[in-house]
Amino acid sequence: MNILIADDEVRYRDMMRHLFEKWPEHRLTFAEDGGEAWALLDDPKRWFDVAFLDLNMPKLSGLDVVLRLRESPLHKSVDAVICTGSNDRETIKQAIALGVRHYIVKPWSEAQIADKLQQIAAKRAA
Repeated sequence: MNILIADDEVRYRDMMRHLFEKWPEHRLTFAEDGGEAWALLDDPKRWFDVAFLDLNMPKLSGLDVVLRLRESPLHKSVDAVICTGSNDRETIKQAIALGVRHYIVKPWSEAQIADKLQQIAAKRAA
């Protein structure tokens, strides 16, 4: 799968980079903030299957990026995974209202990331 990882914290980007070394079948692209994430997602020369999005990022939040994905007919097939330290009900409700089906609270585990990828792959294969 082509995967975008957007997080303004370099340590989480590095952790994801290290984790995905175990799964070389996935191709990774990294963004340092929501604005860069949207620019990459909206680039007609690129395509992504999955976007792991931090919730609180500069320029655009993870939910702002998801809103743009859902508003664009070209991007509706991108599966968004919110990866955040925020676990409050209102934020989760907002994410669900935008069609987010995958929400992981930091600090995440390898098993959580693997589980989300398996769920997304199974849905895509169906």
